[in-house]
Parts: sequence; C-alpha cells; structure tokens
Amino acid sequence: MTARFLVNATFNLSSRAVFVVHGQVLEGAVRRGQRVRAPEGLDAEVEQIEFVLISAQKGRENPALVFRYRDETQLARWQSLSLEGQTLVLEDGESGAAAV
Repeated sequence: MTARFLVNATFNLSSRAVFVVHGQVLEGAVRRGQRVRAPEGLDAEVEQIEFVLISAQKGRENPALVFRYRDETQLARWQSLSLEGQTLVLEDGESGAAAV
C-alpha cells in the first residue's frame, strides 16, 4: 500500500538517534515498516509513529514519522533535504504493523 504524507516540520532527538517528520496524511495510511520512496535521499524505514500536539486548546495532533539514523552523516544528509512542504511517498516494506 502506498501513502502520501505532507511534511510540516522536522526535528531530531539526538538522545534517541531519531529524525522526526511531522505533518499530515494526504492519501492512504502510514504504518511502521513503510519505506520512503520519494523524495530521494531519505533512505529510511518508518520505525514508529508518534503524535505531535499542534494545539492544546483545540486538542489537534499531527502524526509524526520516526526514522532512526545510523550515524551523523546520514542525519546531516536527511537534514539537508529541506523536507518542509514536500510530500513523502511511502510504500509498505517487510513489516505488517497497524496503520494510522
């Protein structure tokens, strides 16, 4: 299954060695184990899906895709992609985890 995900923002949590991409699902469903097919350069599998609180007043949350980076070089490459405003295309990998 293919999903399209519009990126609102990215950040990294160096203490956990993860790169987080939060935004909105435009089409399909995002799930653990999916791989990024586009744009090129984010050679990663979704490790987990969390939620980012956008508005405490309105209770709005956006899904956040969590990717584990293997080293600082890979993190730097991902950060250089300027993903904000871009659409990720994700396709199912080996895992059959539940969709969000």
